Amino acid sequence: MTKSLIRLLAFFSKEINEVRRQPRLVLALILGPFLILVLFGLGYQSVPPRPKAILVLPETVANQVDVNGIKYAVNLSYELVDVTTDENAAMQKLQARQVDVVEVIPADAQARIQRGEAAVVEFRYSEINPITETYIESLSYAQVNEMNKALLVQETMQLQQEARDNQAWVSSVRQELDSLDTNANANDLAQRQENIRHLRDLVKIVAANPLLAAQLTANGENPDQVKNDLSGLSSQLDQLDQSITNRTLSQQAGNLQAVREGAARFETLLKKFADIPPQAIVSPLQPAYKNEQGQALSLATFYAPGVLALILQHIAVTLGALSLVRERLLGAIELFRVAPVSTRQVLIGKYLAYVLFITVIGGVLAGAMFAIQVPFYGSVGAFAAILLLLVIAALGIGFLISAVSRSDTQAVQLSMLVLLVSIFFSGFFLPLENFWLPVRILGYLMPITPSIIALQDVMLRGALPPLWVWVLLGGGALVTFILVNLFSSRQLRFVQG
Repeated sequence: MTKSLIRLLAFFSKEINEVRRQPRLVLALILGPFLILVLFGLGYQSVPPRPKAILVLPETVANQVDVNGIKYAVNLSYELVDVTTDENAAMQKLQARQVDVVEVIPADAQARIQRGEAAVVEFRYSEINPITETYIESLSYAQVNEMNKALLVQETMQLQQEARDNQAWVSSVRQELDSLDTNANANDLAQRQENIRHLRDLVKIVAANPLLAAQLTANGENPDQVKNDLSGLSSQLDQLDQSITNRTLSQQAGNLQAVREGAARFETLLKKFADIPPQAIVSPLQPAYKNEQGQALSLATFYAPGVLALILQHIAVTLGALSLVRERLLGAIELFRVAPVSTRQVLIGKYLAYVLFITVIGGVLAGAMFAIQVPFYGSVGAFAAILLLLVIAALGIGFLISAVSRSDTQAVQLSMLVLLVSIFFSGFFLPLENFWLPVRILGYLMPITPSIIALQDVMLRGALPPLWVWVLLGGGALVTFILVNLFSSRQLRFVQG
C-alpha cells in the first residue's frame, strides 16, 4: 500500500513540476481565452445599432395624414435620415449603401383604407446577411403596427369630435322631445319626426359596434347593459316615430318619458366617449413588465460563470492533451513498461496533479470575478463540487485526445477544436433550444454545458442545480476516466508486446 502511494505521488510531483517549468504555456492557457472574452464583454453592444432609413412619402399621402405621427413611428425602429417624394433618388442611395432601408408608402394608401383594403408599405433593402434581414423585418413589423396605431388614433380623434357634435345635437333633440305634444303644427311634427329618425339611426350605429359600446362604459358600467339600453332606446324611438305617423302621439306619454330619459343617458355616454384618451381606445391593452428576480443582470455578470467554466475546461483539456503524447514522444512510456507501476497509478497521479493545479487557477479566477462584484448567492460547497467535476471530465477529454494524437501539434489542434465546439454548442452564446435535436444532445454531453447551467444556478440564483445536471457532470467525469484508463492500458500492453 505504501509503495503504491509513493508511486502515485511520484507521478503527482512529476506533473506538477512539468507544469511549473512551463510558465508561458500556463499564461497562454489562462490569459488567451480570458482576454478574448474580456474584449467580447467590453465590446459587445446588447442593443444593435438602428438601420438608417429613408421614407418615401407621396404628396397625396402627406396632405391626408399626420406626417409627424408617421415620422415618429419610423424613428421608433429606424434612424430616419430623410423624408422624400422622389423614390428613384432614395433607391440610388440604397444601392450606394448610404442607407439600409427605403420605406415606400403607396400613393393611394388613403383611398385603399377608405375602401376597406389593405395598403401595402414596402420595405426595400439590400442584404446578404440572413440575421440582418430577419432583424430588419422584425423592426418593420413593429413599425407598421405603430403606424397603424397612429392612423387609428387620428381616426378616433375625428370620431370623438363627431361624438361631441352629436352630443350637442342630441341635447337639442332632447329639448324638442320635452316640448313634443299633439298640439304642434304639421311642419314642427315633421321636423321633429325627422330628428327622431336621425337619432334612432345614430343609436343603432353605436349599439351595433360592441367595441364602441364597451368604450362608452365608464365608472364600472356593464358593456352588455349599455348595449341593451341602446337597443331599447332604438325601439322606443321607432315606436315614437310610428305614433307620429299614425297620429297616436297622445297614447305615447309613457314611451315619450322613457325616450327622454334614454336620450339623456345617450347624451351622457357620448360625452364620456369624447373624453376618453384616444390612446386608451386604440390600445386598450398596455404591457407591464415585472422581473421576479428583481432585475436582469448585466451581460458581463451573466456570462461570468460561463467564462469561468470555459477557461477551466480549456486549460484542463489542453494540459491533458499534451501530457501523454509528450511522454510517448520522449519514450517515457517504455520506461513505465519496466517500472513497477500500473496504468491506474499513472492516471490517478496525473489527475491529482492537474486537478490541484487547475483548482488553484479556478480559485484565482473566482476571486477576480468577485473583485469586480460578480454576485454569489449560493453554496460554496456546491460551487467547489461543480468545478471539481468539470475539471475531472475535461481532463478526461484531454487525456483521450492525448491517447489518439501522434504529435504535440495534433493535440493542440484537437484541443482548439474542443474549445470551438464548446463555444458554439454549449449554450454559452446561443441557446441550445435553437439547435437541431442531435446537435442539442451533443451540446449537453459536453461537460461545459451542465457546468454553465449549474454555476449560473449556484452563483446567480442562489439555488442548487437540478439532479439531471449533477448526473451529466458526474457521469461525464466517470465515463471519461474509464475510457482514458482503457485506452492507456491498451497502449501500455501494445508497448509491452
